[in-house]
Amino acid sequence: MNSNKKIVIAAIVMLLAVFCVMSACKKNIANSGDGEVVVVTDENGVPITDENGEAVTVVLDTTIVDVTNENGELVYDEDGNVKTSVVYISKEVGIPVTDENGKAVTNARGEVLTTMIIVPPTTGGPVVTELPVTDGNGNVVTKPGGETVTYTMVYTTSPATPGDNSANWGSSYGGSGNDSFNDTAKTPDGGFVAVVQANSDDGSLKNLSVKSTPAAVVIKYDKDGRLQWQKYLPSNNGIILSSVDTDSSGNIIAAGYSKSTDLGVQSYGDYDAVIYKLNSSGDIQWIRSFGGSKTDGFYSVSASPDGSYIAAGITFSSDGNASDAGAVGSSKAIIVKYSSSGDVIFVRSFGGNGDTFNDVKTASDGSIYAVGAFQSGALFRSRGRADAGVVKLSSGGDTLWVKQYGGSGIDNFVSVTPANDGGCVIAGKSNSSDGDLASLGNAGSFDAVVVKYNGDGSFGWHTAVKGYFDEEFNAIEATDDGYVAVGSSCSSNRDLKAVGNRGGSDALVVTFSNGGSLKSIQSYGGSRDDSFGGVCVLSDGQIIACGSTYSDNGDLIGSKYLSSGSASMGMIARFK
Repeated sequence: MNSNKKIVIAAIVMLLAVFCVMSACKKNIANSGDGEVVVVTDENGVPITDENGEAVTVVLDTTIVDVTNENGELVYDEDGNVKTSVVYISKEVGIPVTDENGKAVTNARGEVLTTMIIVPPTTGGPVVTELPVTDGNGNVVTKPGGETVTYTMVYTTSPATPGDNSANWGSSYGGSGNDSFNDTAKTPDGGFVAVVQANSDDGSLKNLSVKSTPAAVVIKYDKDGRLQWQKYLPSNNGIILSSVDTDSSGNIIAAGYSKSTDLGVQSYGDYDAVIYKLNSSGDIQWIRSFGGSKTDGFYSVSASPDGSYIAAGITFSSDGNASDAGAVGSSKAIIVKYSSSGDVIFVRSFGGNGDTFNDVKTASDGSIYAVGAFQSGALFRSRGRADAGVVKLSSGGDTLWVKQYGGSGIDNFVSVTPANDGGCVIAGKSNSSDGDLASLGNAGSFDAVVVKYNGDGSFGWHTAVKGYFDEEFNAIEATDDGYVAVGSSCSSNRDLKAVGNRGGSDALVVTFSNGGSLKSIQSYGGSRDDSFGGVCVLSDGQIIACGSTYSDNGDLIGSKYLSSGSASMGMIARFK
């Protein structure tokens, strides 16, 4: 063998040392030692073929291990058990040696030379690739015009492993239908409560005797993440609870909307806004409905320091107990304040057709911040297809100020939290690059944005998390030293480069300083779509994030119930 050939082969062997593995088929591995047939690929993800043009494969062995986070800490489930995972074991495999033209090298006897490499199992998402068709001698087959004949290989990578995040507890909830956690809130005992929107009557809900869907379920966890109780709210036509909060006594207040007529309250029309008060044990204290003959809904609820409750959302009605909202021939964003016993204290409406409040929070002085999306031009002059807006009210319902935020695109405020130093901090998304977003620009489709307003309504600061594709924030809460926002991302570059993307959308947990500087970004999920829609901060500073997932791998490994990929599963996790 001449020296030039030796150099080429040496370079090839060095390249092969970094080869990765792609699963030829995806399946659930249940027992330690089960094998998985995988395709050997080069560093670019292209399958390596033998002299016959067939992809080189190897069977990897597996073992069961405890799941740990990036800090090496064990990850627990809702039963207090350590999550476990099946992982693949690296394996030595022989591959053909090829020359600089990609042809197999043979010895004097015509036998193909091979070299041994260690195949380390890696993770990633679904892969579709075109491979050349070769004849029995490894020659590429071409069409009469000289075009290479190819075939398509579709395969997935080996199951995504838990991500580089600080999650030390996680749980899934649901069955064969589409299920999700919509919101979560801390409780005075150090634990937390969450609300589920479920379309299943099996899996997690098999013992709840679900009468109709969507089913509303309230779940209480203790400070260690153990499930204490779950309460199904029965109905004859479904209930969706969008939001949950707790008061200083541990009472739980949840709000949403329903078409049901058997809740024990007035049913006014199509969808009515509903609000539930439960005690700390999950017993219903009272239920109230709000609306008229058209569609009405609450999207958020907040417990006020004076013992009252504030609900916000949208109404299309001008009759029933929504008559004071004045939505004649259109819709309006609404705020309703209830006493601790469920009596309406006041109703306030804003905007016009297509306007809505997505979230509401009360500050320590009782003032109210409500945020949403506005497109009618009734509250302020529209700049684009939809503008984000924030309204501040006094505890008595007087409007203190209104602020508009946006550009010529679509801008939406989704969540708000009282600021640590007064005012409010808001999270949402935008695809504008002008107007109020001119200094931030736009890096792709939608960018996730966080905006601070001072107590007097003056602008404080704003920042964004950007990738090439869609990013959004769905919820935000104050921490001891800043803020945490949760949502989702489809990108793996720019601000998301450090965490990458494991397939579809990944759930995000992002922290900011009091001044709006980015502190940390963590992703959570698997190789399919994952998203967080609710967040709370526990008394010990740990973060609870909840949402939905289509993944059955990655950070969902070890969960009691897993998505089939065709229907979503609720997911909830705790981060340090």
